[in-house]
Amino acid sequence: GPAAGCADVRGVRGEIFLVRAPDVRLARPVRLLHPRHNVYIVPRRDHHFIIGASEIESEDRSPVSLRTTVELLAAAHSVLPGLAEARIVHTETNLRPALRDNLPLIEQAAGLTRINGLFRHGWMIAPAMTARAIRQAGIPFPASGASAA
Repeated sequence: GPAAGCADVRGVRGEIFLVRAPDVRLARPVRLLHPRHNVYIVPRRDHHFIIGASEIESEDRSPVSLRTTVELLAAAHSVLPGLAEARIVHTETNLRPALRDNLPLIEQAAGLTRINGLFRHGWMIAPAMTARAIRQAGIPFPASGASAA
């Protein structure tokens, strides 16, 4: 079928929290896959953790909702009970780019490459999507895990 194009990108509301929990030790991101709550906890410097994220079919950028606060933070606390005394340092709301099927899309034309619709998985799949776009453009690029030497 025809390419989706930028006009088909919609925003999906996502809310996240930055908390500080000096007593919590976490070396890598953790994700809870639950029928009702998809929560991730990402360790940052100085005992900070990002907790996210809501997924709401809306382009509303108003402050974080009470519902999201209660649900996400309770889910994160169930994964890491040590978060009980964490301090909420910052909240943020923004929109994730998504297409109708919620799948990413690479569009290429002479001198132009667009990657859209990375949705809630952007930070995880951006490197692979970039490598795919480079290969599709006919530019030599090492396969995943291959040495560039």
